[in-house]
Amino acid sequence: MIIYIVGFFVIAWLPFLPPLYWLLCFPIVLIFSFYYFRSLRFQLLALMAGLTIALIYGHIQLQYRWHSSDAASTWRVEGTVDGLPDYKSKHITFNLRISSALNAVEAGVQPESTPRIIRLSWYRTDERLKPGDLLELDVKLRPPHSLWNPGGFDYERWALGRDIDAVGYVKALYVHQPVSSASIDVWRFSLIEWLGNRLRLQPVVLSTLQALLLGDKSGFVDWQWSLLRSTGTTHLMVVSGLHIGVCVLLGWWFGRIIAALLFRGKESRIPHHWLSVVVALLVSGSYVALAGFSIPTQRAWIMAAVLLGAQLVMRRPSVWFRWWLALAIVLTLHPLAVHEVGAWLSFAAVAALLFLVTARQKSAGWLMLLKSQWWIFLVLSPLMLLFFSQVSISAPFVNILAIPFLSLLLLLIVPAMLLEAAGVSWGLDFVGVLIQSLWDGLAWVNGLSDHGVVYIQQPSFMVILFAGLGAVMVLQPISIKLKALGVLCWLPLFVPPQSSVPSGRMSAVVFDVGQGTAMIIRTHGHTLLYDTGAAYPNGNTAFERSVLPYLRLKGIEFIDKLIVSHEDNDHAGGVSKVIEVMRIGAIESGMPDAINVTAQLCRVGVSWQWDGVYFRYIHPKPSLSATDNDRSCVLEVRSKACSLLITGDASVRIEEEVLANSDARAPIHWLVAGHHGSRTSTGVAFLEAYKPKNTLISAGFLNRYGHPHEEVLSRIKAAGSQVFRTDQQGALILDETTGDECRVETWRQKEKRYWTAS
Repeated sequence: MIIYIVGFFVIAWLPFLPPLYWLLCFPIVLIFSFYYFRSLRFQLLALMAGLTIALIYGHIQLQYRWHSSDAASTWRVEGTVDGLPDYKSKHITFNLRISSALNAVEAGVQPESTPRIIRLSWYRTDERLKPGDLLELDVKLRPPHSLWNPGGFDYERWALGRDIDAVGYVKALYVHQPVSSASIDVWRFSLIEWLGNRLRLQPVVLSTLQALLLGDKSGFVDWQWSLLRSTGTTHLMVVSGLHIGVCVLLGWWFGRIIAALLFRGKESRIPHHWLSVVVALLVSGSYVALAGFSIPTQRAWIMAAVLLGAQLVMRRPSVWFRWWLALAIVLTLHPLAVHEVGAWLSFAAVAALLFLVTARQKSAGWLMLLKSQWWIFLVLSPLMLLFFSQVSISAPFVNILAIPFLSLLLLLIVPAMLLEAAGVSWGLDFVGVLIQSLWDGLAWVNGLSDHGVVYIQQPSFMVILFAGLGAVMVLQPISIKLKALGVLCWLPLFVPPQSSVPSGRMSAVVFDVGQGTAMIIRTHGHTLLYDTGAAYPNGNTAFERSVLPYLRLKGIEFIDKLIVSHEDNDHAGGVSKVIEVMRIGAIESGMPDAINVTAQLCRVGVSWQWDGVYFRYIHPKPSLSATDNDRSCVLEVRSKACSLLITGDASVRIEEEVLANSDARAPIHWLVAGHHGSRTSTGVAFLEAYKPKNTLISAGFLNRYGHPHEEVLSRIKAAGSQVFRTDQQGALILDETTGDECRVETWRQKEKRYWTAS
């Protein structure tokens, strides 16, 4: 079983997919092993099976993915709305399952592939979409694309695992035929509308019921997610193992009651406990359907089915065999689950409970609940630190009360809704009071301490491995001395990290923030943030998606200086979010009066030194009267061996002015091209004067401005500079080696997987 699972791991971590003809080698390997390695033949057979399934799955998924070469055309598509549409204030987001071949509006153009599901945004429309509706649309499409940064979310992998082959937006509607047939999604949508009408004045209750009952989390707002993360209770609102477990328990007792009524005093060839298992799986399976068959709910139900299903066989396998079997089934159905953080947290939590069960400790019910939370906390903490560089200290204490409370809430929701349908409203009102009390309680706990969540620099894999080993040792029924040794295995987690940047050197990251700019420059003991990326209409920011995860990974909570080049949204959109989540030493800007925070002017000639690294502004002038772009802070940074120049959105005119007034124009190693590669910046004279070895361009994937412009790329190449682009290569990591080499590393290449764009 374990060897079979290894096959999925091998394929999932490959930087490219081997061609399918490699499968022809597998029979040869098996025949050879049967003759010369008979003792390993079954292990090799299992490994080949895992490799084969994962390889075929990868090729099937990739063959449907949309190609960048087709992004320029407008396409006529026909399909049905798949799943629940997500209604926002200014647009709708929905999945469309394609039912026929795509046709280009422009004659003579054929797509390189036909996608299965496309994810679309529809702006400024009054159309009311429902699951199953037939639509004929004109759309613009592009491949699913991630902002590829350290610690960032891999949207490309997420989309691939859910058969989403293209994303885009609606340009025109031709046919909208409402659904007339019944389906699970139609029922779910009708239930959402019913709840929306009933609870329109109680948004917190409505969003919570949608999440708990239907797996629809679109109603949650930022403060709710923030509160759940800080108290370690996100799992309460994401339909997964806990909720399926409550349904399994409810179904089990229903089954026992039914068995007692049917077989009381009667002989039966069918053991009575079979009915409990079947009813438990039917009830939990119905809940999975109501929650939309999402991958986390499928995963939880598979675990429940395997663990309970073993009760139906004569020779019951061990609980650990069932655990491995459940993992094998999950990977067979979803091979990319090896990269799903939720999968590992779920299986680790179940493993902790199995440790508790197999320890055969006799304790009162409340004490077992206390122990279960403590054991889960011990097992999950190393994984939380590995994946998120954070752990909630309050989580085990909060969950001791929150889990029983939520379990009670889940049991009351359906009866309350049935009473509401019968005209009795107090049931749903009572549930609303409980939901509001739950959120109030979480807010109260979160307000007790400003340090409920511990952030540390991402530990190495070996440190996490030792902590995991220590957790297992503490949970085992072994001597106190060995348990104490297990506790000591946790100590490396809390050793203060040493700065990864030596004195006199610098390290920098040009983040992939789409069409915008955000950079971090680090010295031995200081951190500078240059620009923040854009703010989005939905209230989110590029800083949260791209920069903040990196800061968490590095354990950075204080920014010595924030430089906002000018007021344009793609540079200054995330300023308020930075101030909200980080401590800031100083803020400077080329337009200090326009960025809505207290800031100083980044005045030309101002310089400072951090840890042997020199910083200075070479623009703007104090009395500058110019466009917003031309007021950008132009920053020069020079360390022991390397140099960096950032020009913001300054135009060629400003570049010429800088050259005329600069007292030194030594060649630089890294130049951040002006205005995202616009042809109005990065002029020939500037390139000839500074002779950059590497030119870095921060631009959005397939952006509507056409950045970087071909003319600019030609200038850079003619100057002998190597081009690096965030839209194609993800975050650009700049550092100095011990041999004084000024190196550029691209995150998309460093973390290359077979589904990522080249």
